[in-house]
Amino acid sequence: MVRMNDCEYNQSSLIQLSPFIHQVGGHSSMFQYDKNTICKLLAPAELDFYQSMPDSLKKFTPEFRGIVTVQYCEDESGYIKLIARPQTTSLENESVSNEQDISLTNDQQSSDNTLRKSVQLRCSKDGSIDYSNSLGVDIVNYEQGKTTMSTINPWSLQLCKKQAEKLHRQFIGDENGTVSQKYILLENVTARFHNPCILDLKMGRRQYADMDSDKKRQSKMRKCELSTSSKLGVRLCGMQVYQLDSNRYKFTDKYRGRMLTIDEFRSSLVQYFDNGRTQRFDIISDIIERLESLYTIINSLVKYRFYSGSLLIVYDGSLHSKLTDVRMIDFAHTIYDTATTTTTTTNDDLSNIHPGPDKGYLLGLESLIGYFHEILNNNEKNTTRIKTEN
Repeated sequence: MVRMNDCEYNQSSLIQLSPFIHQVGGHSSMFQYDKNTICKLLAPAELDFYQSMPDSLKKFTPEFRGIVTVQYCEDESGYIKLIARPQTTSLENESVSNEQDISLTNDQQSSDNTLRKSVQLRCSKDGSIDYSNSLGVDIVNYEQGKTTMSTINPWSLQLCKKQAEKLHRQFIGDENGTVSQKYILLENVTARFHNPCILDLKMGRRQYADMDSDKKRQSKMRKCELSTSSKLGVRLCGMQVYQLDSNRYKFTDKYRGRMLTIDEFRSSLVQYFDNGRTQRFDIISDIIERLESLYTIINSLVKYRFYSGSLLIVYDGSLHSKLTDVRMIDFAHTIYDTATTTTTTTNDDLSNIHPGPDKGYLLGLESLIGYFHEILNNNEKNTTRIKTEN
């Protein structure tokens, strides 16, 4: 095992990463770099996109903040650490750009930090990796495709454990005892929220890239056909909703999302605004406005395809907060008209094969906007009816 001093862990210039506890979807684990920044495994195509995206999209994507090398370490007691070298410039951004922004109190920051740091992985002498504390129970009790109540999203814990197991295998097989990976640094979109309620949506009717193998293409096509993606251009990939009474989150994973019918998908959108005590329909208008703005931008990008991309919708579970956000994420399979694209498709070929804007993504936005309007209108009708009856 590598000792902490071999990783230079005690040097103040290095940062120990912690699990990103608000990851509700995806297939690879993300980690928290600092309060406002997360680390995501570097994919060359996604890096290219972040470095060359049109300015019009920047307000709808996490801010790109550079690249770091992350080293895997195990100390003599088996505790696993991921160590990253920080950027030379500060990534902290304490400015408040939105009048609705609510600064985290010291107590709330302390609670979140304590929760993250309590998620510790440990490698046993037999090589098995598991959580060294009671939070591991959330994984033991977690059943894919079923709604779960927990303090920390079990999906994020499961991905973190899988990543550690993969790195451990590489570590054992490395003669030099050093395993490292490149990560991109991205804005932590959830950092502004006290209790982030997150909806992760897979967008578009097509999720495979032009260069995917036939096997992968068939697999992704089958997932679309068997889910709401084929009809609506969108499916649920993950969701967490803060419950006021229990001070816990209600979680739904991508496996449940794939099974939803169109009516069940609409019901899930309604559930997204239900905190166990009331329904937060008061924030829907702001979300609709942002989705409509994004629709206009996507419609203007005639040579972009956001295949396998996702959309995050976030609001604050704190009862008196109206803070919301909408962001596009996951660009590893995005293709676009630029010389830096990592696919072999030429610009001319792109224009011929994919004329006009990304219609699948636009269909997904239309479906969401339509359902949110419907939810809002039904709520207003019910409110009017109740007032009339009284």
